[in-house]
Amino acid sequence: MSLYVIGVSCTYDVFDQQFANFFTSFFATGEQGTRVFGYVTTMGELLNASIMFFAPLIINRIGGKNALLLAGTIMSVRIIGSSFATSALEVVILKTLHMFEVPFLLVGCFKYITSQFEVRFSATIYLVCFCFFKQLAMIFMSVLAGNMYESIGFQGAYLVLGLVALGFTLISVFTLSGPARFPCCVVR
Repeated sequence: MSLYVIGVSCTYDVFDQQFANFFTSFFATGEQGTRVFGYVTTMGELLNASIMFFAPLIINRIGGKNALLLAGTIMSVRIIGSSFATSALEVVILKTLHMFEVPFLLVGCFKYITSQFEVRFSATIYLVCFCFFKQLAMIFMSVLAGNMYESIGFQGAYLVLGLVALGFTLISVFTLSGPARFPCCVVR
């Protein structure tokens, strides 16, 4: 699970740190970009909360492992898609993918932890694996991402980050324990 958290979730958070600056660059003025970003983020969070309400029902059917794989796929699509975005509409659409990824990541993480470990350890495992390791890795990955932003630009850096997230998502198909019940991810 630590491999998934560092390779996928941490990479996504590093991408998302500077996404607002990338987003606003597609608008005539920074103020217009910031305003649109605020509206899109607000709408996305409202929809995120709505989806979060139904996420446990879906995740109970597909399992924690598949929820994490689905979240990783959505994150990878958003990051790689951002590397090819050429218009404001494209980045708005890509930003809205966030509302689908977060519920599957958070609920899927807890579902996975409780399916693999004793429930009484779930909070500790979440804090150590999902929070501590992720934050520790972000310290180093943020420096690397910052250097990439300066040397190859946002879109080049996003392509690299997206491929890293996609690679770790694919590795996680084999390294995360548990049955894969989602049709596109059946591993025996």
